[in-house]
Formats: sequence, structure tokens, C-alpha cells
Amino acid sequence: MRSLLRLTARMVGTVVAATFAVFVAVEISIPGGFRSTVLPAGIDESSPRAREIIEAFGLDGNIFTRYFDWLFGVAQGDFGRSTRGGTPVLEVLTHRLPISIEITLVAVVLTVLIGVPLGLFAAGRAGTRLGRIVNTLLGFSQSIPVYLTPIFLIWLFAIRLQWLPAVGWVRISDSLVNNVRNMLLPLAALVFAEIGIVGRVIRADALTVMQSDYIAAAIGKGLRARYVLARHVLRPASLGLMNVIGLTIGSLLSGVVIIEIIFGIGGLGQVLLEATLDRDLFVILGLTVYTVGVYVILNAIVDLVMFMADPRTRR
Repeated sequence: MRSLLRLTARMVGTVVAATFAVFVAVEISIPGGFRSTVLPAGIDESSPRAREIIEAFGLDGNIFTRYFDWLFGVAQGDFGRSTRGGTPVLEVLTHRLPISIEITLVAVVLTVLIGVPLGLFAAGRAGTRLGRIVNTLLGFSQSIPVYLTPIFLIWLFAIRLQWLPAVGWVRISDSLVNNVRNMLLPLAALVFAEIGIVGRVIRADALTVMQSDYIAAAIGKGLRARYVLARHVLRPASLGLMNVIGLTIGSLLSGVVIIEIIFGIGGLGQVLLEATLDRDLFVILGLTVYTVGVYVILNAIVDLVMFMADPRTRR
């Protein structure tokens, strides 16, 4: 119960700090502040139409008053309205939310399932040609920006080979097969950008663990190297990886935005792009709450896994 309260307090505190920073940043980065983006140019602020807009967005108050009014509304489930057409922010986000969540969660799982075995393989074959090749590939993956890989993947698989679609998205409820086909290239670009750091961290930690006396004893008993890696090396070597996965989640959240824009996926990345161009403050704030919430929750899961894997952390 105490851990749940700490998690809730951490999430609330992070959301408040992040959204206030965004609120202030939007206000000071726009000439005339947020007020100038909401009111039509040249409108008489004393006119009934202007007064209606001012009251709807609380523009008469100072920045602190307006922020805490918004925060109080969020506590009641009201994230405000988009300046584009007045659509409620929750309605704007919930329609696109399942797309981004699906991509993010699958990318996290695949990054771990691919990166960890590659790192262990590189550690187990350290000093051999194959081990050096795998380690080089992991370093290459780590050094390539996330926005470059999609260009090559689209050119090869969508344009040259014409195996997969280059843009678009099909929801899983409409067609599972087409959903997977549309998701393959975005996922490949995301996962390739992250498996390098995961694989190299697990390789470095595994090499350190393999210098231990009990590993030498296990090998001396005649146990197979694959069994030793999986049974005796993986668990202690994965503790440092847990912290890296927490950082990887943040990288994936930002990477999803870029990938969705490149592949024309109608997820939250597209919403963020449109909201930023239109300076749609409340939609940006809603996206900030989503990003912080997902980051804190997934990191809490990582902490829980570390708590279970290493009894020393329970103190």
C-alpha cells in the first residue's frame, strides 16, 4: 500500500512539474502569449464573441490562476478543449491513444527479447570473430539515429521489394493481418534504434559476472556454456539492465512520435505535430500527462521487477 502511495505521489508530482513547465514555455514563447493564439487577429476584446472566448479559456487570469484552473479541471476529468474546433481534449486523445500504446508496448517487449539474447551471445562468444561481429552490430545500432532507419526500411521493403506498406495504419480490430503488416516497419525502426544500448549493457555486465569464482566453478563442473549464461549469469547481469530499460522507455516514447510522423500513422505523434504547429496548448498539456503517466508506470514496473530479482533492493 505504501509503495502504491509513493508511486501515485511521484506520478502526480511529475505531471504537475512537467505540465507547468509546458504551460509556461508556451506562454513565453508566443508573442502575446496563449491569448494571441485563441483570439482572432484584430478582434475587439470587448465584443460578445471575444468575451465568450476569454471566459471559456479563462484568459483574464494570470498564468498561475489559469494553470491551476486547468489542473483542477484535470482532477475532475476535464482536460479542456482544443483551440481547433473546440473538441474536448480527451476526445482528441482517446481516439489516437490505442495506436501509440500498442506500438510503444510491443517495441519495449521486442527490444528486451532481442537485445538481451544478443548481449548474452556477444558475452559468451567474447574474443571470437562471431562475438566481435555481434558486438559491432550492437554498436552500429546504438549509433544510428531513429529517424534514419525508417528511410532505408521504406526504400528497401516498401519501394524496391514492395513487400510492406510505407505509410498508414490499420487498427487491430479491423484486421489483425493488416495491422501486423503496417506495424512491421515502424517497429523495426524503433527496436533497431534501442537494441544496441540494451545488448551492450547486458554484454558488459555479463562479462563482469563471468569473472566470478562461482561461474568458473560452474564451468569446471562441466555445465554447458549456454546453461551457465542463462542460469547463473543472466540474473545478476540483468540488474544494471533494469535501470537502462527505464531510460529506454523514455527514448521509445520520443521515438514513437518521430516514427508515427514518418510512417503517416495517425497516432499521438500526429496529434502532437498538429498541436505544436497550431500552438494548441491544452492538447499539448494532455499529451504531456499521457507521456509522463506512461513513463512513470512503466518505470514502476521495472522497479518492481528489480525488487523481485534482487532481494538487496527490498531494504
